[in-house]
Amino acid sequence: MALQLVGYILSVTGLCGLIIGTFTNEWKTLGHNNEKSVFLDKYSGLWKECTKDKSPHVICISYSSLLHQEYNIQVGQVVMIISIIFSGLAVLVAISGLRCTRYLEENEKAKDRVAFLGGILSVCGGLFALGITSWFIYIIVDEFLQNDTKDERFEVGRSLICAFFASVLCLLGGILLCAGSVTNLQSKKILSEHPLPKHPGKDYV
Repeated sequence: MALQLVGYILSVTGLCGLIIGTFTNEWKTLGHNNEKSVFLDKYSGLWKECTKDKSPHVICISYSSLLHQEYNIQVGQVVMIISIIFSGLAVLVAISGLRCTRYLEENEKAKDRVAFLGGILSVCGGLFALGITSWFIYIIVDEFLQNDTKDERFEVGRSLICAFFASVLCLLGGILLCAGSVTNLQSKKILSEHPLPKHPGKDYV
């Protein structure tokens, strides 16, 4: 039960991180290279581009047409939404299979299978997000290294980092959910094949 519970907590935390990372706008930030510091004055995400001047005001502009955006933006939007859907379904399904809940408590085998299904969904959601965030990080770092002569270069933003680590949490949570469910199923199988005697004291000749 401990593995399932830890896995579920990781999956829920990962889902929250995916939502935050997907719908915030700091997937890549534009910094000014100098010897003292890097100032954040422009950043963009999957849905908006934002600019910040010397004043505390931030101006964000939504993309006018999603179909006319760059290929990586379109793919990122679709894949991250799919990842959130899978991870959300995983959280809803897995809670029914946790040993600490009363749903399906009369059929523990079905309960473990439901938890295992939730783990598979969480792994799928984590893999989708991990793949797309890793691709974005590679693109941003590659462009950063290629444009080393320019004064302004885009860097990996906090939202992208959040989505990356959230995908890892979903992946780990799903693996733990599956591992806990398989362990329970195997222990029940062993007990069914080798049942304990009802009167151990009388098993003698």
